[in-house]
Amino acid sequence: MWNLTKQAKEKFSTCNTLPIHESDEDWEFSLKQAEEEGEDLISRLKEELEEAKDVLLQILPDRFIPYVKNGTLNQPTLPKSVRDDYLQWMREADKEFEHILDAAHEQTANAVTFLSKEVQDVFEESLHDSSIDRIVRKGDTLHLYINTDGGFSTKALIQFTFENVLAEEFEVPLEVGHWIVYYELQKTEDGFAFRVLFDGPDSEWTIFMRNLDACYYYRPALYTSLHHEEKLKETPFEDYLARLDPDDHYWLHTPHVTCAIQSISESITLENGKLEVTQNEVIVTIGNKCFTYDLEEVNPIQFIYTDVYEDPYAHLDEPLPMDEIEAAALCDNLELQVRAWNTMYANPLELAEIINRVMTKMTITEENEMMASVYANHFYNEGILTNDVIEKYCSLIE
Repeated sequence: MWNLTKQAKEKFSTCNTLPIHESDEDWEFSLKQAEEEGEDLISRLKEELEEAKDVLLQILPDRFIPYVKNGTLNQPTLPKSVRDDYLQWMREADKEFEHILDAAHEQTANAVTFLSKEVQDVFEESLHDSSIDRIVRKGDTLHLYINTDGGFSTKALIQFTFENVLAEEFEVPLEVGHWIVYYELQKTEDGFAFRVLFDGPDSEWTIFMRNLDACYYYRPALYTSLHHEEKLKETPFEDYLARLDPDDHYWLHTPHVTCAIQSISESITLENGKLEVTQNEVIVTIGNKCFTYDLEEVNPIQFIYTDVYEDPYAHLDEPLPMDEIEAAALCDNLELQVRAWNTMYANPLELAEIINRVMTKMTITEENEMMASVYANHFYNEGILTNDVIEKYCSLIE
């Protein structure tokens, strides 16, 4: 029996169709901000309620229906008792889905113990927000290549091999570009079963197989650094190759080919093939097959992977000297800011005085509000914030 279903996901989504302000303070802040920006907040919220009306009338308990029909469910005139009741109803729906995800995670954690270390490594990190990059079927074996760019895994490219496939169940056939949202792996009598809920399109896919194996690759640290600095497009391919560590192992992965790279000296030599970059094209030749990619559509740098993981941001964890922390935390240099906040986060008791000064001086903006909330809650739980700082960040402290 599956914990994870498309129906459960849809129920969770529909229960969050219409978020509302949670307190009088939230309303006061939003109305003031709207006035300053010249926005008609009340009219916009009325439009949002009207757009969601049909869905709400189908899913809401009867006690909330009158407030949908009279248009006050997301307005400041909604009675506080109704607001609190509605928010509690939403929280209960969230908790219900969280329990489903927890159960799916437990099933997955149990199932991977029967599989290879590589599979266990993959599932140690989340596949959420990954996408299908390539699909290869050979007999009763399915190779599924997962691109985790923009996701939560340090493994940039994951190759799942579903061996001795017994059956597949789906509403929409697998396609490149399908976006992974949630998933569950189960041990079965005949082997294993894997279910994925996709977004774009919204669909459910389940596969049953005798065995599951995996291998994975990383982006070179240089790639991540250039991507972070927004310099990938302007970096010549030859320069990129020259800056890679020649002692590491590399792989080429394109929409049609995945193979080991034998040499990256002046050009790329592949197993039984080669890669050429002309003025307009990338040409990959493997045996008697040739694949061509337009340079206006692809960057060959994105085709290169390695089996060595290097954290390109490791230097950000290097602690700053105590006498530099306050200035760095409040300066405009992003890397110094990150190092300063990381230093304070790791040493709250020792740096309590500095932390309170920084939190007092910091201006909360829309851009840094989430970050401020994370640190405020952490330092609050550590019990090192002064009363004045607690009062300043009270709306962000849970």
